[in-house]
Amino acid sequence: MKAYETAFQKMVEGTKQFQIPLYQRPYSWGKDELSRLWEDLLEQIENDRAAPAGSATTHFLGSVVMAPGASAASDMTRWLVIDGQQRLTSLTLALAAVRDRLRDLGDGGDEESDAHQNADRIHDTYLVNRYKKRDDKFRLLPTQVDRAVFKAVVDGRPKNGDTDGVEGAHHFFLQKMATYSEDELLEVEAAVGRRLSLVEIQADSGDNVFRIFESLNDTGKGLSQSDLLRNYVFMLLPETGEEVYDEVWSPMQDELGPEHLETLAWLDLVLRGDERAKQSEVYYGQQKRLKEVAERGGEAAVRTELEQLWRLGQLLLRVVEPAHEDDPELRAALARLVAWGNTIYRALALRLLQLRDQDHASTEEVVRALSYVESYLVRRLFAGIQSQGLNRIMMSSPAAVQTGVPVDESVHRYLSLPRHRWPSDRALRSAIATRNFYWTGRAPQRTFVLRRLEESYCGDEPVDFRKAKLSIEHVMPQSLTPHWGEVLAGQADDDETPAELHARLLHTLGNLTLTSQNSRLSNHLFERKQQILDRSALEMNREIADADSWGRPEIERRSERLADRAIALWPAPLPAEEGEEGPELIGEPTRAALAAIPSGGWTSYRDVGQLVGAKAATIASLLRQGAGLPNAHRVLATDGVPATAEAEQALAAEGVAFTGTGAAAPDRRLSAATLATLTGMEVNERVEQEQMFLDQLAAHLSADEAQAVTGLMETWERLGGVLDYRTSSNQAVSCRLFAWERSTSPDIRWPLVTYPQYGNIEVVFQYLRTRPPFDDADLRLELLKRLNQVPGIELPEAALERRPSFPVSALTGESQEIVRETLEWFLGHCREWLAERR
Repeated sequence: MKAYETAFQKMVEGTKQFQIPLYQRPYSWGKDELSRLWEDLLEQIENDRAAPAGSATTHFLGSVVMAPGASAASDMTRWLVIDGQQRLTSLTLALAAVRDRLRDLGDGGDEESDAHQNADRIHDTYLVNRYKKRDDKFRLLPTQVDRAVFKAVVDGRPKNGDTDGVEGAHHFFLQKMATYSEDELLEVEAAVGRRLSLVEIQADSGDNVFRIFESLNDTGKGLSQSDLLRNYVFMLLPETGEEVYDEVWSPMQDELGPEHLETLAWLDLVLRGDERAKQSEVYYGQQKRLKEVAERGGEAAVRTELEQLWRLGQLLLRVVEPAHEDDPELRAALARLVAWGNTIYRALALRLLQLRDQDHASTEEVVRALSYVESYLVRRLFAGIQSQGLNRIMMSSPAAVQTGVPVDESVHRYLSLPRHRWPSDRALRSAIATRNFYWTGRAPQRTFVLRRLEESYCGDEPVDFRKAKLSIEHVMPQSLTPHWGEVLAGQADDDETPAELHARLLHTLGNLTLTSQNSRLSNHLFERKQQILDRSALEMNREIADADSWGRPEIERRSERLADRAIALWPAPLPAEEGEEGPELIGEPTRAALAAIPSGGWTSYRDVGQLVGAKAATIASLLRQGAGLPNAHRVLATDGVPATAEAEQALAAEGVAFTGTGAAAPDRRLSAATLATLTGMEVNERVEQEQMFLDQLAAHLSADEAQAVTGLMETWERLGGVLDYRTSSNQAVSCRLFAWERSTSPDIRWPLVTYPQYGNIEVVFQYLRTRPPFDDADLRLELLKRLNQVPGIELPEAALERRPSFPVSALTGESQEIVRETLEWFLGHCREWLAERR
């Protein structure tokens, strides 16, 4: 084999084609991998901007292993991609997105414009062999599974609206570059084409390419970064290695473990000034540093470095496992950051503990500095500020904390820089009042915020949050029942409906609390919720229970009270220059939401408004102003009718069908929850469906019937079954009783389905008759007879081939024990069958 370091443009230039063999898996990069690649691109662009002309370094992206492929054309060089296809495909899709955005900028202007010319240049340089036809035209030819979609993307005509796979990756890059100028797009092209370093490894023509692929992708566990570092360290210690291993390395390794040891080696580089060090490349950084140490001071100097690293590791343990810290206030401050749920603060926290260890900072100063870090992260969450750039800000922060200045002042000043976007009190208050908090950040972070707010009440009997099984509850429920519609009818503004007001207030902080009684609260009238919340151990719930009613005035007043508590809990940044009031709370998230809508999909003003915390009328007005927002034609009125003929034509060209009334097809509509997922918000679809199901129970059934259904669900789960929810096109949610998770076996069995909107429970004999062991008619008959023992259930034997149903009301009264025994009997037969198969 021959290996060359090259750039993507050099790799693909000339008349070439890179083919993905059939034995390769389909394209599989998802949001995590694409996000890492995008961060690498942004970092390279920043490096290029900051470096003097001609001196910027490249970023090593990885290797691509290739072998010569068969070629009928004498002027065409074909390569089989043995390893690295995900990388090559992703880079190609990124450049296709750059080309498409340049074409968008050039639309409506001269086709000879710079934007159009640059788009054509990128198309010819990276995507196609200009003078070839059919499959030979494409520089990259994926495996057959992905080929049709990939070719459509390269040809500029994707229409399926897929949010994963090849088209999903293309859409990911389109979304990231939705607001980029022509110059910014060309910076992305330069980073992809010329600034990313690849190692091109070419196999010889006689090599067995499948065996090469097999060896590159075997299941053996490779060496970790810490393994490589250890091997190198002891290569530097030929004389004293055994002594250093026993006295320094081994105890350090035992204390930290391999994962924390790798983190330590990485953060050590960061604290030494290499803020762009990557944890995935820590071996190379430490190798270079320790080599210089050994050359200057020999083995004794290497040992001294390892002893200092060990001490830093002991401090790191306090950061990652605060129980190791003796001071209670500092331990609590560190524990709160651990509970926050990410690790982005670790470099700064380690620097602060290092300065305290060296007597350059007091414990009180470190605690205050950590409180600023917590506030910075929490306030950005409230305001919905995107995390892009946050890693760079936090990795640069240790360098801002110098000796000679109180560390808390240094951290406060650094995080308060306008470009770091730490929301002020005014911005925080506005965000709490209007923004969709329920889908903001990740679930542990939302719970963290509510827990901290609850703790601020300083109740007589503090709740043990480690043991309490709490979840977030909507006081005004997620389903707009007739009763709640009446409540809101007199509270909506003139330019909004009760449904729009409900969507706007529903997920704001003022309407949310913590409870362990989620299923009991469900969609009840406020008076019933008051009785349950009044018995809660949480002070915030008893405060809600003291309200005379619940609606817009109460939600808005509670938002104000919680904002007061948040401002007291989480310190403000230093006063900013005039005009620096934090992020714009509507325009920026609206732009992100619209950029996320894929071709062939549409959403409504109300859905976007619910996502960003604005009235539907405000979103409609913003779009009418022509504010340069992407995909504005894909946002329609609630009834799905486009505002203009041009919008209808554009949607039709993307494959959206229209009904006889002129409304866009409802199956192409993206709900607010779907939009939230596409923009990177965390929406637990199962939790959403479960809540909707519980809401619909209370809305359509009596209290006794709803309780009977929840009792059935609890019984099934106690027996070891699982619950599965489905949402129909009219938003009706049903619940199926699955015998096991799909991860246990995709061959699912379930006996019953509950439909709250129709008040019945279906017995799925039609499905069971094709699923062993219930393909045995005698077993299905036994199930029917057992159910018919319940008063109110009368299933005919002729229904053993169909899906008969019985009313939910049959489960009330004293029938629960019969139902429990029947379900246990059903599960027993299912599990016996599964055990026999295994």
